Amino acid sequence: MDALMREEPPDEARNANCDSAVRTRCSVRCSLVSGPYVWNESKQWEPLWEDISVLLDHQLNGTLAGQNTFWSHFLGAIVLDQETQAPGSIPVYTVIDGQQRLTTLQILLAAAANVTAANGAENDAAVLLSPIKNIPLKVSGEHLWKVWPTNVNRKAFMAVVRDGDPDPEHQDDPDNLIDEAYEYFVRRTTEWLAESVGHDGLDPLVALRITLCDLLKMVCITLEQDDNAQVIFETLNARGTPLLALDLVKNAVFHAASSQQLDVDDLYETVWKPELDDDHWREEQRQGRLNRPRADLFLMHWLTMKLRRVTPATELFTTFRKQILQTIPPPDTGYVVRELCRDAGIMRGFESRPAGSDEALFFERLEALDVTTVLPLVLFLFREQSLPPDRRLRALKVLESWLVRRSLLRLTVKNYNLQIPVLIGRVAEDVAHADEILLKELGEGVGEVSRWPTDSQLIDFYTSNDAYNNIARPRLVMALAAVERSLYGSKVDVPSIPTTLSLEHVIPQAWEEHWPLAADPSSDEEEAAREARTRSIHRLGNLTLTAGPLNAALSNSTWSAKQKELNRESKLLLNTRLVEGNPDCFDETAIAERTRDLVERICSIWPGPDHEWIPA
Repeated sequence: MDALMREEPPDEARNANCDSAVRTRCSVRCSLVSGPYVWNESKQWEPLWEDISVLLDHQLNGTLAGQNTFWSHFLGAIVLDQETQAPGSIPVYTVIDGQQRLTTLQILLAAAANVTAANGAENDAAVLLSPIKNIPLKVSGEHLWKVWPTNVNRKAFMAVVRDGDPDPEHQDDPDNLIDEAYEYFVRRTTEWLAESVGHDGLDPLVALRITLCDLLKMVCITLEQDDNAQVIFETLNARGTPLLALDLVKNAVFHAASSQQLDVDDLYETVWKPELDDDHWREEQRQGRLNRPRADLFLMHWLTMKLRRVTPATELFTTFRKQILQTIPPPDTGYVVRELCRDAGIMRGFESRPAGSDEALFFERLEALDVTTVLPLVLFLFREQSLPPDRRLRALKVLESWLVRRSLLRLTVKNYNLQIPVLIGRVAEDVAHADEILLKELGEGVGEVSRWPTDSQLIDFYTSNDAYNNIARPRLVMALAAVERSLYGSKVDVPSIPTTLSLEHVIPQAWEEHWPLAADPSSDEEEAAREARTRSIHRLGNLTLTAGPLNAALSNSTWSAKQKELNRESKLLLNTRLVEGNPDCFDETAIAERTRDLVERICSIWPGPDHEWIPA
């Protein structure tokens, strides 16, 4: 972070100190070689806010205190090099590593202070601002600020960390993301406060102040005179392998195994190493808008399955240690290791199901839906030996239908992380009949957060609303690809469907040149015909799939020319039926008829709660 933090001199110098991140006892200045502020929303701000949100929720729910400790969040380490200065002057340290982190923290504090002040909590706002500025009676000028950026960031930084909202005359600096960071944290803080209105117990504004001022921790490493700052920087940033939550779990379980007099070497070599000591688990995988190591995702899903509650990514090891290893009586650690490795193998197998199998289709569609919160339930269904394979498959189909129908109506996924642990608990009561339990539980869902849409709801939506630009493109491709498979019927082997399917409009969006309206341009009917075309252009019936994207000329060409191009790369029955059913023209009437036909087929592929499900 391009900055410098100045404060009253510490009582004594320390090489490494872990303390509240906003009460550090050192003063720091940005290194002159520091570049612009480059942290962004997807990689840094959002993960940081998610971690802070966990602490905020712990406070509001009264669960901040754990066993002999309190939840906090570790922001990492900063490396400082003390500058030489005259006696009596405030200590100044150059930031060798941690410039982006420190700058972000100052911006976050300023944003939270201004939102807090706007909500009438002036005292809490003043406390939030105290880590940004030193006491005016002791210092002046640039030393008034605990963090002093380099020239490249200074103007934007000073505009957002001033008392009150940023100067209205200030212009966004295109060379850094400081203004964007401030706006992001203002928005997220405001949203969180709005969601917390009416919460019984601790005042949300107080919870915000305590979290940011007392629960964020940071290690401060101060270099000695002979230390090579560049080597230390490179070592911290380029040479190490990130430590995963699963690495901490491994250390803990094998320490426990040793204390239980187990053969640790054999347990590691024959059980843990073949499955979990593998680069596969260090690969990053997308979950929502974030990327996380597979090991963290597996541990998150596994703990949710075991404990029947969601475990945040920041609390994986702590939760495992407290809820799995430190139970009374303590568990058989050998069994825990074998269980973890067995379940890791099951989850790994989700990616290697036989191509074209019902299970492989389920996981392909789950990926298109981008809903990984159901994986703890799926893992539970696959690990339970008392569940017959045919009932497991039926349970997957029930779950898939519920997810697909909800996604095709754009219903919220917000409560899935709360619903899935409950469903696991219900299924666990009678595992052998998991399919019937899911059918009953999901069929009884009501409201936007849990209902299972019926045929009439899907048909009504798609016959009166656009599909394109309304439903995510991967989900539309998934739905039309499923229709393509269904066109072959149950008695015919389905050929391989291309994996690079492209969504195309039949009547192009730029239709004026080659797709004239049927109405006489000079008649009163032209406006009505144009409105009908506009209403139809993005409907489901006007969308199809091709093996690869058509070039612009072909995509906008006439119907007669386009008919020949739809199946040029790979023949799809979806297009064969489209062409054969509309040999001479394709218009708004054809779109309406095709829309209804496609939705009815989708309803048949994914039966809803109003269907009669055939027993397994």
